[in-house]
Amino acid sequence: KEISCTLRLYPYKYPDKMGIPPVDKVTLMCYNLINPIENPKKNSILDVDELASYLNVKTKYPIHLDIALPIYSWMQVYQNDRFVKVIYNNHGYIKKHLKAIKPLWYELTEDVELDDIYLRVGDKIKYEEITAAEIEKAIEIIKKKVVFDDTTTVTLFHLDNEQIKQFSNEEIARFYADFSK
Repeated sequence: KEISCTLRLYPYKYPDKMGIPPVDKVTLMCYNLINPIENPKKNSILDVDELASYLNVKTKYPIHLDIALPIYSWMQVYQNDRFVKVIYNNHGYIKKHLKAIKPLWYELTEDVELDDIYLRVGDKIKYEEITAAEIEKAIEIIKKKVVFDDTTTVTLFHLDNEQIKQFSNEEIARFYADFSK
């Protein structure tokens, strides 16, 4: 059997400190780069400057390496300035009830009831989403600094019905094609 695991950027950059996982191959997680609560001004899913800081030297990882890029979004809910929940779906519905207050940050303009949460007027939402331009910039950085082989697999995480609607078929195809240029 072939065994694989995901690999965060820190252990990728510092294999001498962190060790090499005892697996046949790894998938490099090029997402969830920053603590979302500790960094309210940055997109914690994908910040290309943060990605570039980990991929600052051209490196060949000691075992087979695949790549995973984010195409998902989420909403972090803050009530009374305290983090309460992450919402992974129904973004279109919720966005109708938000007003922008600063980059990435919104405020509820009316009460909204979802399956397991009640959002109130004045609640704050940090809405993090990924654009096609950000994915393309990440691909450019990865291609310059990561050594691939002929069997490297590129994964877009995660492909559910709501998340994939953010991108056209052409954009999705271009993400994959960009790796072969």
